[in-house]
Amino acid sequence: MKKIGLLLTLLALNSFAQHEGHAAKAAGHGAEPSALEIKTAAGGLVARIVSFPAEIRVNRNRFSAVSPRYAGIIREIRVEPGDTVKQGDVLAVLENRETLAIYTLMAPLAGTVISKNGSVGESVDEGKYLFEITDLSSVWVEINIFPQYQQAVHQGATVQLVAPDGGVAQTVIEYVSPLVSPETRTIKARCVLNNPEKDFAPGSFVCAQIGVESVQAAVRVEKDAVQMMNGETIVFTQDQHGTEPRDVQTGLSDGSFVEIKAGLEAGEKYVAHGAFALKAELVTSGLDPHAGHGH
Repeated sequence: MKKIGLLLTLLALNSFAQHEGHAAKAAGHGAEPSALEIKTAAGGLVARIVSFPAEIRVNRNRFSAVSPRYAGIIREIRVEPGDTVKQGDVLAVLENRETLAIYTLMAPLAGTVISKNGSVGESVDEGKYLFEITDLSSVWVEINIFPQYQQAVHQGATVQLVAPDGGVAQTVIEYVSPLVSPETRTIKARCVLNNPEKDFAPGSFVCAQIGVESVQAAVRVEKDAVQMMNGETIVFTQDQHGTEPRDVQTGLSDGSFVEIKAGLEAGEKYVAHGAFALKAELVTSGLDPHAGHGH
């Protein structure tokens, strides 16, 4: 059988030097050499990942709405939204309307002031929220789970969060509501995300990726190895004769691996990284990738 490695050699006027677990290089059409990483196909766990809409919210266990103990007049305001405070810091100074005594309003927890609702000289009643403080080192992630996945998503499940700018964070589900929301027709799941980056600030909408099922695949390959060519799914395999594209049938896929149901056996070597560059060589050459195959 004619191997595609022969065609690639003619295209690149170079030969591949490939060793298992190490990068090999192939030069072609004046482009910079691209690294190829060869691995051995083997079995392993593959999960099916589903993306759910989610929103970052304030952690209500680390939040406080601060109100005066007595009706009074605001004499001083010492913080503004965005300020960081420690527990016990003075937020405002007020004068009791009845006794004219001066008293202070202090921060009940360390965190960031996220709202202020009052000004100097204003008369306020007890119970009116003057400040909101939250500890932004920990936030809640509220995920909308589609009803068909109610049995598949459970407490303790790993969640990968993806922000609109590409930022990634990982956490686990701590709570799944037993109720379906009448407004959204979804089920709420909640995670706690500690020490979040700025792209996971409260109010942000993110994507929550959760594995809803998994299989022990007889053969799996790295995700980058699987390519589409002429409407067919392929993996580049390698043996002593060279490298060739092989039609494969895929199953489940997660962020790292793809299950191979047919077309590749455990123990065979394949191009784990660099397959896209090989495909580009074939596409730009105009040669038949299945030349010499028994199709």
